[in-house]
Amino acid sequence: MPNKIERLSSVTSSLSLAASESTTPLIPYGASAAGMVFVSAVSGATKIAWYSAATGSDVATPVYDSGNAVETFVSAGRSYPIPDACFAAPFLKLVLDSGTATATISLKG
Repeated sequence: MPNKIERLSSVTSSLSLAASESTTPLIPYGASAAGMVFVSAVSGATKIAWYSAATGSDVATPVYDSGNAVETFVSAGRSYPIPDACFAAPFLKLVLDSGTATATISLKG
């Protein structure tokens, strides 16, 4: 009998990320255990600040870990794991420090 672990996976369509919480798409994350962000284009942005929300209608707030905002520096043509500090978030938003970016997200359940 082969040893094989299979996990459910979903991939978003291309997402437009912005420097505003109110215009950034909300990503359902509660059923996921991890994920990757595939950044295809960046214009004027240097990092993602991770935000979370308890429900799909709540305003998302910044994620903090050990007193520090959870952030990921980004460049076009690279992929990044969703930070461990976001593990229990029901919903996520990827808010840029400035400019815009385009990304696709793969979620694993």
